[in-house]
Amino acid sequence: MIFRGVIKMQPRRIPEICLLVILTLTCAPLSCSGSRTPTPTVLPTEGAIASISQSDPTPTNAASPSPSLTHVVPTATPSPTATATLPPSPTPDSTSPPTVTATPELPPNELGQVMVLEYHHIAGKGGKWGRTPEEFRQDMEWLLAEGYYPLTLRDFAAGWIEVPRGKSPVVLTFDDSYREQFNYLDEGKIDPHSAVGILLEMHQRYPQDWPLRATFFVLLNEGGKAPVPFGQPEYADRKLAQLVEWGMEIGSHTLTHPNFKETSPEEIRRQLAVSENLIEQKVPGYEVSSLSPPYGVYPEDPAILKAGEYEGLSYDFDAAVKVGGSPSPSPFSKQFDPYRINRIQGFQEELDHWFGYFQSHPEWRFISDGDPAVVTVPPVPPVPQ
Repeated sequence: MIFRGVIKMQPRRIPEICLLVILTLTCAPLSCSGSRTPTPTVLPTEGAIASISQSDPTPTNAASPSPSLTHVVPTATPSPTATATLPPSPTPDSTSPPTVTATPELPPNELGQVMVLEYHHIAGKGGKWGRTPEEFRQDMEWLLAEGYYPLTLRDFAAGWIEVPRGKSPVVLTFDDSYREQFNYLDEGKIDPHSAVGILLEMHQRYPQDWPLRATFFVLLNEGGKAPVPFGQPEYADRKLAQLVEWGMEIGSHTLTHPNFKETSPEEIRRQLAVSENLIEQKVPGYEVSSLSPPYGVYPEDPAILKAGEYEGLSYDFDAAVKVGGSPSPSPFSKQFDPYRINRIQGFQEELDHWFGYFQSHPEWRFISDGDPAVVTVPPVPPVPQ
């Protein structure tokens, strides 16, 4: 049975509007893990008024308890992306494709947790701040097989989750713009063992299941010691433009990687304004919206990260990420702060822990309903214990 009612909602950065809510009643038993998809005890009356606020992301109905699934139609629009133009397919490190296994069908839960992964070096040594190319490829293959679907940080923070039904978003982020993240070989060929080369390989093998979506936080001039971004000055602008053309995101990691706790407000504004404007000069028409504060350190006044001006250059960021931590709350959760987005560091111990965490408890994942213009949540979403 389907009931319709009117819902009043104040989405993040969206004016108050009246929206249609579709209440779908389902029954589900208590699972052995203790998480519950409750059955309404009282049916909502047609035309009842429901409400959602930022302080309580779980819908409540003024006439009766919430039904099992609530669909809320926000007015957010997707960020623009360009059509990908791919280079010749890189030669993969191995010839056998990953085994894509069917994941159990889970009901949509768009208040579930999201993994925002944080990578640095993609090189031979691996270690705490790095993954070998083969380890990185295995990470991507595992995510694909487990039903994850890449998304940019820009779209995640804005709540525009364009992910097929039943899949979970994953946000791939890269700090410091090292050469091994995006490397050209002779004659401008993309290194198949660089992060970009591996992402291209994944997309070419699985175009419907693995879009070219990732966020690269670039340094523009790390103390003048290295020709950045991505270590090849003759290709620097070309690389930035190519990433945007493919639909990937470029964010700021500042100019010289300062510690914001030891930096004056004036210098912080310079780092943010100049880095954002330099990126936008190199990629005409592109707007930077995401920031990775160096070392994950925030200034004494975090508001300075949102917007400001330095010598006539303005800057404006819609999202900022932390270093490490845990999975991120859903962008529709009352716990979500777009300027303090949790990330999971891309080294073995952390990845083993969190990959295993979601394998054991898939009900805690963000599960998409397949419609980015609709938010679907159970009345009492499963809560990690």
